[in-house]
Amino acid sequence: MLNKLAIVTTFLVATASSVVAMPILTVYENDANSKAIELKVWKGYGLTINLIPTGETIKQVWIGDPSRFAFTSNGGLCQSSGGDSECAGGKATVIFLRQIDPIKFPVTSSSNGSTQITVLTNDNLYQFKIVPATGNPAYTSLVVKSDSDRPLPITRPRTPLPLTVQKPQSAPSDFPQPSPPPPVALMRPNPGTTLNGAIQRNDANALAFGLAEAGRKGQVKPGSTIWNKVQDAIKLLRRGKTIDEAISLSQVDKTTFHQLLEWGRL
Repeated sequence: MLNKLAIVTTFLVATASSVVAMPILTVYENDANSKAIELKVWKGYGLTINLIPTGETIKQVWIGDPSRFAFTSNGGLCQSSGGDSECAGGKATVIFLRQIDPIKFPVTSSSNGSTQITVLTNDNLYQFKIVPATGNPAYTSLVVKSDSDRPLPITRPRTPLPLTVQKPQSAPSDFPQPSPPPPVALMRPNPGTTLNGAIQRNDANALAFGLAEAGRKGQVKPGSTIWNKVQDAIKLLRRGKTIDEAISLSQVDKTTFHQLLEWGRL
C-alpha cells in the first residue's frame, strides 16, 4: 500500500510540474472592430474569446458555417427572437470555440474549412475569420482589451538639428555698415529641475526602450508580472510622477527599474 501511494504521489508531482501556461493573443477594441483578424482554432485545444477586460456582455453569437466548429459561453445568451427584457439576464463574457468532426450541412464551405464568427455585445459587433488548424497551438486564447488600456507609443527623444547661421550679404561700399547686434545671453535650464515634465517624459521613454531591450534578450517575458509593473511605471512617469514615486506606486524592484532605465539610455 505504501509503495502504491508513493507511485501515485510521484505521478501527481510529475504531472503538476509539466503544466505549461498556454500563449495568449491580445487585441484592442478598436482594432478588433476595424481590422479583419484571422484566428486559428487548433484541434484538441480550442480557442477562448475573452471580453472581460472591455466590460462588455455578449448577447448573441453566429457562426457562418457551423459544420466544423461549435461554441459554448460562460453565461446565457439572448434568444434570437427575444426582446431587450429577455436579454437582460445574459451575462456571458467569454466564448469557447472548438473543432468538431465535419458535419454534412447544406451550406457552402471554403477550401480550407474557414468561416466567420460574429459576436454581438451590448456595445460592439465583432467579426473574426476562424480557420481550423492542427499541431501545437501558437495561442489558445484571444483577449480583447479596452482602447484605454493601450500603451502609449514609444518615442525616442529627438536630437536637435544643428543651427545654421546665415551670413548677411555685404552691403555696397557706398552705404555705412550697421553695427553688429549685442550678443544675446542664452538661459540654460538647471539640470536638476524639470521643464513641463520633460525629464519625466525622457525617463519614461528610456524605461520603455529598456523594457523592449529586456524583452528582446529574453530577460523579461512580455505579459509577465514584471513586464506589467514596468508598464505601469512608464505610465506614471508620463503623468509627471518622479522616479521614486513611479517605483513606489508600481512596486517595481528598484534594481530592475534602474537597470532597464540604464539600457534605455544607451
